[in-house]
Amino acid sequence: MAPSVLRLFIVDAFTNKAFGGNAAGVVIVPHWRDIDNNTMQSISSELNLPMTAFVRPTTKELGKTYTLLWFNAVEKVAFCGHATLAAGHVLFNILDLDIDTIEFDSPAGLVQACRGGGGNITLCFSSNPPEQVQSTGSHYVLLHALVSEQLAASRKITFYYSRAVNDLLILIENMEEQELASLEFHNSAEVVAASKELGIRGVIYVTPDVSHGGNDSIARVFNTGSFVKEDQVTGSAHTMIAPLFNSLFGKSTLQARQCSPRGGDMKVDLHGNSVLITGSAVTIVEGSLLS
Repeated sequence: MAPSVLRLFIVDAFTNKAFGGNAAGVVIVPHWRDIDNNTMQSISSELNLPMTAFVRPTTKELGKTYTLLWFNAVEKVAFCGHATLAAGHVLFNILDLDIDTIEFDSPAGLVQACRGGGGNITLCFSSNPPEQVQSTGSHYVLLHALVSEQLAASRKITFYYSRAVNDLLILIENMEEQELASLEFHNSAEVVAASKELGIRGVIYVTPDVSHGGNDSIARVFNTGSFVKEDQVTGSAHTMIAPLFNSLFGKSTLQARQCSPRGGDMKVDLHGNSVLITGSAVTIVEGSLLS
C-alpha cells in the first residue's frame, strides 16, 4: 500500500526575509484523514520547530473553514499567533485560495484570517487586557527573581498579568531598543519554580519606542518552562500589549517590533474586544511528509 502523504511547509512568520521572524511548520491534513494527537505530537517532535500548525479543512475541498491545532516539540499548545499566520500564508499565498477570508476553529476559539495587500495576512484574535499586579502575595517570588536577575533596580517597571494567555508582562519605561535587545534572560531554578506554581508560561518585556525609529512598541518574549527559551516573534503577546498601550497611551494602532535575535514586525489594531494582527511571511520549505 502506498504511504499516506501530508503536505508540509516550513514558514518564517512576521518577516519578509528568509531566516527572520519566527519559524513554524504547517501540515495540511486532508478532510478524509483522521490524525490523532499522538501522531501530531510525533510529527512536531520530528520537525523540532518552535511550533507546528495542523490545518484540516472541514469540507472535502479547501474552502473557508478549517480546524487548527498547534504543537511544539514537546506538547500541545493552547494559543499560537505566528503559526496561525504561517497557516494563513500557506492557504492564501501558496495554495492560492480564491477567497479573501478564512476561519480557523482552534483551541483559542474562532480565529479569522484575511488576505491583505502585498501578501500580508491579517488575523483577528480576542483582546486579552492584562491586569496590574503588585510585587506582593503569590506573585512576589517570581517578580523579585525577575527584577533582581534581569533588570536594574533603578529601572521603573510595572507588572501585568493575563489569565487568558498565562503570560506575565513587564512594562519598562524608556528603554532603548538596543538595550532591550541585549537583555539576558536567565531561567533560574527560582524563576522556573515560581512560574510553574503560578501557571505562567512566559514573560513579556515591552517598552514604548523612545528612539523614534518608527515603532510604537518594542518587545521580547521569553518562555519559563518551554524547550524554546525565547519566542522570536509572538502574536499572542500582542493581544495583551494592544489593550495595555491603548489604556495607557491612547493608541489603538501600533507598529510593533520584536527585537529578538531573528527579529520581526507586525501591525496591531485594537477594535473593541478584538485585536487585528497583520504581518507577512516567507516560505522556506515545501514538501511531503510520509507517514
